[in-house]
Amino acid sequence: MKSKSVNFKIAVLFLTFTAVFTLFRSSMSGIFSLFYAKNGIPNANISSIKSFQNIGIMLGLLPAGYLADRIGRLKVLSLSSIVIASIFFNPNSI
Repeated sequence: MKSKSVNFKIAVLFLTFTAVFTLFRSSMSGIFSLFYAKNGIPNANISSIKSFQNIGIMLGLLPAGYLADRIGRLKVLSLSSIVIASIFFNPNSI
């Protein structure tokens, strides 16, 4: 019974991280577009940057799916949440 409680807590934590970072990424996407445009990057290049970012996300899903089959979905979701969260905490940006 305790395992289900831990799994539920992990799932809730993951969903919370996902919601927060999805909203953050969506808002930052527009801000980055404005930043690129203000610095003279043409719209076509901004679209290319965003396309490459999305391709990177899709390629990242391939090993995540394999690992989910091997070690379990919740462990992979938790690990990916930690990786995503750590990316936003860059000590050089403080």
